Amino acid sequence: MAPVEPRTVIQGRTAEEIADSIKSAVAQGGMAAGDPLPTIRALAGDLGVNRNTVASAYRQLSDAGVTEGRGRQGSRIALHPGAGTSAAASVRNLSAGNPDPDLLPPLQVKPLGPEWPHRGYEDAPADPQLADLARARFRKDGVPVGHVWIANGTFDAISMILRSVFDGPVKVGVEDPCFMTTLGLLHSLGHAAVPMAVDDNGVTPDGLARALDDGIAAVILTPRAHNPFGGSWSDARRADLADILSRYPDVLLIEDDHFSELSLFAPQTLADEARENWAVIRSVSKYLGPDARLAFVDCSPALGRKVDVLGACTYRWVSGLLQRVVLQTLTSPDYDASVKRVARLYKERREGFLAALKDRGISGHGADGFNVWVPVADEQKTTRHLMEAGWIVNPGATFRLTSPPAIRVTTSALRRDQARELAVLIDEIEHAAPVRRGA
Repeated sequence: MAPVEPRTVIQGRTAEEIADSIKSAVAQGGMAAGDPLPTIRALAGDLGVNRNTVASAYRQLSDAGVTEGRGRQGSRIALHPGAGTSAAASVRNLSAGNPDPDLLPPLQVKPLGPEWPHRGYEDAPADPQLADLARARFRKDGVPVGHVWIANGTFDAISMILRSVFDGPVKVGVEDPCFMTTLGLLHSLGHAAVPMAVDDNGVTPDGLARALDDGIAAVILTPRAHNPFGGSWSDARRADLADILSRYPDVLLIEDDHFSELSLFAPQTLADEARENWAVIRSVSKYLGPDARLAFVDCSPALGRKVDVLGACTYRWVSGLLQRVVLQTLTSPDYDASVKRVARLYKERREGFLAALKDRGISGHGADGFNVWVPVADEQKTTRHLMEAGWIVNPGATFRLTSPPAIRVTTSALRRDQARELAVLIDEIEHAAPVRRGA
């Protein structure tokens, strides 16, 4: 079989997307040990992106131990010498943060028939039935229902909100570590990210207070299943955060409740009808799949008016066909029971890996969600040795601003025997014992 040309498997518009596509190519055998990467100039031209974007992706891959520099030969895939293509094919990719495909519900794509109401350019973007379903769920969870709209995913919503409220660069409080796409989005919009410390209950009161004192104009918070640390707010934590935030009524509040349907923690929110600008965002991608890129947004009426004004002059359209598929799936007879079963399985897999780490004397963080955050002494060393042994994980540098080194492990499809094997490898690396080769 002829080798795959690397430039044909590398995709993406952001540094994170480009790096993830290369990791996936390695995991699936599309790229193997020693394969060269395109030059920064060439790949930037192929993808139509800035050279700095490709350079940032290559730095992430080098930090993760996926690639290595060969001087004038450029960068190449850095699996252990002798591992070869067969090792690449057996690499376990625990870096992507995806749900387990085997646990996603079947999307209900029913024939639309002649009664399907084709939408015109002048029609409202949201399917009325789907918007009503979203309102009912927000209301049931104790979120004040304001202006409900539908976006093309979480970051489409966050981008629209920030662009609607701010004309120029501002300081935005973000959890540290923080989801990588949040950092990339803020950078692309020209805003400065101000780090806020987190623990197993989410953002800390001190972290929020310090950022507010620093003059942030907006704050992005994760009430449940913080990515990558895993924290979810307790009642006490929510009360402490509410008390602090109430002293800053002009700050824009954005909550990313991305794990909502799958979380076994009670819904929590800081949204307050007295605040002029607030929004709660719930994407469906974690429980219906990343391809169902749709998010429900509940925001204050004042913010809703600003979004509508911006939307009237820009791209503000979510496929009606996709909305109908999501509506049919969420209202299918067995959906509620299925999502509860899946939530328990994700909890078992996450906690199984945490238990395996604990058995080796290693601390990990993952109260909720798909991921476990594992503090390590040297991210590059750990990710490189794990890659040599057939495991791809994310280095913490991808997510961190000022917090200590760590790695992020996605546990959504991690079996118990794999969890034990991985915990042993991490322990061996941390204690400088010889690492077993092969996956």
